[in-house]
Amino acid sequence: MGYLEAGQAIVYGRLVEGFRVPFARDEYYDLVIVPGFSDGHAHPQVVDAGLVPGVKWRNSYEWFEGRQLSVDEAAIRSDLRVASRLALLTFKRALLEGTTMIAVTGRLEANVRAWLSLPGRPRVVFLPTVMNRRGWMTVDQIAGIAERYSKYLDDGMARIGVFVHSLRYGKGMLASALKAARRLGSIVGIHISEGVREMHLLRREAGGPPYPARIVGVHCTEDEDPSLYGVTCIGCPYSNLILYGRTRKTLSGISGFGSDWPLLIGSVGSHMGLIGSIFGEGFVEAVKRATIGGYRSYGMRPQGDLVAFDGGLEALRRGRARPRLVAVNGKPVVVEGVLVYSGESLSDVLREIRSAVAEVKRMFPLNVDKAIRP
Repeated sequence: MGYLEAGQAIVYGRLVEGFRVPFARDEYYDLVIVPGFSDGHAHPQVVDAGLVPGVKWRNSYEWFEGRQLSVDEAAIRSDLRVASRLALLTFKRALLEGTTMIAVTGRLEANVRAWLSLPGRPRVVFLPTVMNRRGWMTVDQIAGIAERYSKYLDDGMARIGVFVHSLRYGKGMLASALKAARRLGSIVGIHISEGVREMHLLRREAGGPPYPARIVGVHCTEDEDPSLYGVTCIGCPYSNLILYGRTRKTLSGISGFGSDWPLLIGSVGSHMGLIGSIFGEGFVEAVKRATIGGYRSYGMRPQGDLVAFDGGLEALRRGRARPRLVAVNGKPVVVEGVLVYSGESLSDVLREIRSAVAEVKRMFPLNVDKAIRP
């Protein structure tokens, strides 16, 4: 038995000088963060955002209806092998970037299969998407699958909820999703106020607060206080800037952060340079929300989760610190910057992601002129 020591640490959002805790062996780092990063919103099967050169959209609905995809998203989701491979790469990249908890949308069976295949795993919140469009699962279907997987989810490492795509594309589904989440003892996620002020519409449709289950909103770019509507909010500054050219400039209303497209732009742990540039004066508070904030938003326990860096707090703020040690549930999953169980580095996984994305685009091309609008 040894000690894990660091010159600085951020422990549950509190800055500590001179950190020392019992550990399996003696280790010293410039910076330790307890718990690690929490990615509160990730679409693991997204390999193309449908961006239009030179275009910034006003809101999510405009983007969703005007994007120009080069791949058939429905075909990707329907291919369990492909969808599972993309989810597996998402989990690997997240761990190597210091993310110890991640909330994933998309196809439930693929995400669970990928997660179970990992000898070393992040904590995960599975939020399969429901939508009032052909080809998407219903709330009842998700609840049924969740019950079958429940035996794997009794150790605090994972939970299953429901993700209602949005008020417009999940119209009439929020109330039933909340009832299902209550039965599952879980939560409901939803894209909300993403360029459109609509918190009042959520409250009207959900009939609260209080609600039957916790609601975690995602993006919340508008000047609305989610807490006044009984909603916890996960901000996605990187994708917000890509899509809309703007994002919240203060931490008010943001409980945690999400990556949105982890295969394309990385997990939250790799966004700390951007977060530092936006919230520089309140960076320690931003780290708090990027770590324990996501855990608390989803009701996940953080015991034994941490990330350690060669490079201190200023290096992290500038996006120059790289994780050397990552532990989940007290077990190291990344040591010396490589995955313990496979020896893969971040460079290895990024190379595999590029290969997988190129392969998926070849397998499932979409003729933009014939694309079916949602």
